[in-house]
Amino acid sequence: MQYRFTTRFGGVSQAPYESLNLAYHVGDNPKCVKKNRELLQEVMGVSKLVFMDQVHGDKVVVIENGDETPTCDAMITQRLDIALAVMVADCIPILFYDAVHQAIGVAHAGRVGSQLRVGQKCGQAMAEHFGTKMSELRIFMGPSIHACCYEVGQEAILGFEQFTHLKNEKYFLNLQAYNREAFLAIGVKPEHIEISKECSSCGENYFSYRRDKITGRFAGVIAL
Repeated sequence: MQYRFTTRFGGVSQAPYESLNLAYHVGDNPKCVKKNRELLQEVMGVSKLVFMDQVHGDKVVVIENGDETPTCDAMITQRLDIALAVMVADCIPILFYDAVHQAIGVAHAGRVGSQLRVGQKCGQAMAEHFGTKMSELRIFMGPSIHACCYEVGQEAILGFEQFTHLKNEKYFLNLQAYNREAFLAIGVKPEHIEISKECSSCGENYFSYRRDKITGRFAGVIAL
């Protein structure tokens, strides 16, 4: 198994998408996006690289042959030589690995997707289709917006109260902690959950929609 979280560097896109933008839907030159995806596929050393048409939902799709471009927010597979990718620019890119059954998954967990438990549903889909046990599942949460920068309106904290702190009369949400607790609740072991400390909004290494509005997307990518 191999996985990585891309940065915004090492691609061919021009400002404001410089340079490794992986998304077609943000206004970048499609030829540049195609080249960037080819560069990523080459680095991963796989024959197929699968992206989703992400819609902030909770649908999980099983990838059978690697030619799909499903409309969903999570994918799982046991196919060799296929890399699964989840694109983000502040949302949490979550990667899944079951070493026992040799299965992988990805999930796109923003505030809405997290509340819909898209990550947990991805893990449960791996259990249903591949026999994955939650105690064996490894979770990798990549760079994303952290509580330091994730200011939300009062209307957005419903259901997240335990994971929100108040600073200068503003609400800040810890989406990583929310997802961690949700994974623990379905039986994932705490030592099997890795969370990147890098905030996509604070740092300059990643695309951030909250920071820049018009910007690219980076990705979490995993392959068997």
